[in-house]
Amino acid sequence: MNSTWNYAAERPLDVICMGRVAVDLYAEQVGVSLEDVQSFRKYLGGCAGNIAVGTARLGLRSAMLSCVGADAMGQFLKKELQKENVDIRALKETKDHLTGLVLLGIEPPQHFPLIFYRKECADMQLQKADIDTSLLSLAKSLLITGTGLSTDPMRAVSHYAVTQAKAVQTKIIFDLDYRPVLWGLTSQGDGESRYKTSDIVSDHYQAMLPYCDLIVGTEEETLIAGKSDTLPKALQTIRGFSVAPIVVKKGEHGCHIYLTEINDPLVSPCFPVEILNVLGAGDAFMSGLLRGLLRGESWAISARYANAAGAIVVTKHGCAPAMPTFNELQQFIAHYGPCHGEKYVRISHS
Repeated sequence: MNSTWNYAAERPLDVICMGRVAVDLYAEQVGVSLEDVQSFRKYLGGCAGNIAVGTARLGLRSAMLSCVGADAMGQFLKKELQKENVDIRALKETKDHLTGLVLLGIEPPQHFPLIFYRKECADMQLQKADIDTSLLSLAKSLLITGTGLSTDPMRAVSHYAVTQAKAVQTKIIFDLDYRPVLWGLTSQGDGESRYKTSDIVSDHYQAMLPYCDLIVGTEEETLIAGKSDTLPKALQTIRGFSVAPIVVKKGEHGCHIYLTEINDPLVSPCFPVEILNVLGAGDAFMSGLLRGLLRGESWAISARYANAAGAIVVTKHGCAPAMPTFNELQQFIAHYGPCHGEKYVRISHS
């Protein structure tokens, strides 16, 4: 069993995040239905954008490969990324498409409605000409997301970016990032649904799997990638396409990492916390995981970082602004103390 993840350690960039970067408008009234919310707080959002910020806060050198509108919301995102020390040399701008928006409600612990305003939005307008192979060659890894496969043009660009990255031996990270509404599988207002079977989506995911060096998703997303109704079958199917490590996020049950054998995962427990908002927890998880892997830590330590980062973010109102620094992450883990079996020991300071 490999203890670490292999990559070109001498490269100056740790990760290039390709995909969604949009404006999140989070309800300020917690526990109120979305239709009755009176005010919203504006944050940077989107899977790839959140991970770019999350990894940068954890001390990695991250870059954003996406597109924003020339509108005020696009300029807001550019400023936020720069403020967080994210490299934006590959962040394009379009005058013909608006920056995407998302309205988000917070009704803990189970209900977190979303409405996506993303019709032909800016971050889905990348072209093959926007892919800079010289920049890819400076990076240890390229992160792509499932949403980037949801339209024909972006799917073509995603595959092109991946093939260019592979040509310069840049590792490919696939965040399965499945939102059925963005594939046209649910009603336009149903952004909260996270799982709906679709052979088309599964086929597009499986076409990407052979290029991947790391695959990360929830249990439901893993079922989609495996085109199966049970996790063991899904994992077996994915293994037929890729030998890459598979990380399955299990929320309050931590995560399972399948390095080689699908019957013998590395199990990493969660950190029990009181949940305020689960939105963005997966992006924090990925950020923590990459902080470990891209600094040469073991899979066990990297998983601990991932679970801790996710736990921190679910206690906060927003996602990107809630991403921890590495010092904050270490302090949080120290607060819980050592792990015994599948449980951490919470340390009392009273």
